[in-house]
Amino acid sequence: MEEPIPHQVNIAFVMPDGYSIMLFAKGILRALKRIPGAKVFVICDAGEYAEKIAALGVSTISVPVYRWFSPWEDLKYTWRLWRVMRNHRFDIVFNFSTKPNIFGTIAAKCAGVRLHCFHVVGLGSGFESRPDISGKLVRWAFLRLYRLACKWSRRVWFTNSQDRRFFIEQELIPENRTVLSRNYLNTDEYGSDLVGEERRKKARSLCGVTKDEQMVVMVARLIWQKGIREFGEAAESLRKSHPNLRFILIAPLEAGSPDAVPESFVRELEQKANLKWLGFQDDVKALYAISDLAVLPTYYREGGYPRALLEPMAMGKPVIATNSEHCRGTVEEGKNGFLVPIRDSRALADAIDAVVSDDTLREKLGSYSREKAVRDFDERLIVPGALRDLGLPVPETIPS
Repeated sequence: MEEPIPHQVNIAFVMPDGYSIMLFAKGILRALKRIPGAKVFVICDAGEYAEKIAALGVSTISVPVYRWFSPWEDLKYTWRLWRVMRNHRFDIVFNFSTKPNIFGTIAAKCAGVRLHCFHVVGLGSGFESRPDISGKLVRWAFLRLYRLACKWSRRVWFTNSQDRRFFIEQELIPENRTVLSRNYLNTDEYGSDLVGEERRKKARSLCGVTKDEQMVVMVARLIWQKGIREFGEAAESLRKSHPNLRFILIAPLEAGSPDAVPESFVRELEQKANLKWLGFQDDVKALYAISDLAVLPTYYREGGYPRALLEPMAMGKPVIATNSEHCRGTVEEGKNGFLVPIRDSRALADAIDAVVSDDTLREKLGSYSREKAVRDFDERLIVPGALRDLGLPVPETIPS
């Protein structure tokens, strides 16, 4: 029998950084704030996003986190979280993403928090099957740490059925303590009609494209598993047949990642193909608005429904993804885009060619993308129910 939750509740929502809060968690925070008597605290490395987070009507506690796996840094992160949780005497702790899921759960348990749960939206690089000793050790450590976190958490929320099955098969958690949903976003915040001409002009200038040119966009991390090589090869193969087609890569450098793509490789691609690398960009919506197509040729362990596909879908754009268990839930073949084999740049190029060469097809695919995003992935249809399934007293009706 589940413990009752007191009328007055202090809730901690733990996530690594402020940018992730603004991109992924606003809908969750809105739902948590609807819990009667709730005061919501966000624990993250807020950085430049502190004011934007505060504008959501929550309190912010900034805790730095080291992005990569490091026993010493992770121990310090756990201690910092424990100290905050002990001092604030939280009733509920909700962790989101790998490091908070593991170390936030340990901290919550040690701080005596009665109800804590976490949200898995992708397993990340720690679970990749790397043959080197370092990779095997990291995977071994993450499995055991996640087993401990699952044991101490009330329930775990997944957006990828394959990840959920992995946790169950590895005996990290029993099935009856899991919650499964699709990924989600606020579709009201997306739409090409929401991007004015001034933002479009700025985006075209940034990309070096004119109104008469076509544009394919890819948003990802700059790691090999996202399909960076395949994107570049597709751009190179279409350079002659589509001289007015531009490939735009939005991907921040991944210093410290064992799978990082060197900057020199991307610079070489820019010389060989109609490709431009923009690094990190804050106004991705404007770039989607001026694009004709979004692609994600990934073979990374995505969260089942990658944001790099959901966002352009909500913007009314066709999408092309790899036919993997981690992506195919977003694409209905021939209705809002196409699926291509993993590591197949030729198939990717052919699919891009089919979309950019046919205005009628492109408009049809884009229209259904928007329809599918609103119907299947709007957070107001998904988030409140998932939170209730986690055992949180979110009211049945959440205002838009």
